[in-house]
Amino acid sequence: MIRRDVIYEGRVQGVGFRWTTNRLASEFAVTGTVENRNDGSVYMVVEGQKSEIDQFMEAIAIRMSTNIKSTSIQEGIASKEFEEFRVNY
Repeated sequence: MIRRDVIYEGRVQGVGFRWTTNRLASEFAVTGTVENRNDGSVYMVVEGQKSEIDQFMEAIAIRMSTNIKSTSIQEGIASKEFEEFRVNY
């Protein structure tokens, strides 16, 4: 199990990004959170098997391609602190 801390930048707030990400997460075996940040970016923590996370993130990239201008990723070992994937408000 791995963990990815991801920052999406671009036109990612006010366009249903968190809702779309949460909905897509239900199609994959992943846990974590997604939230808006004050600087206009979206921060996501996702944990699971590498292949599931790769597919999940590819689905986000495809669905939100016109909104995402850059993606920053830090990868590490899963903390196993999440029971599901959810939106933080």
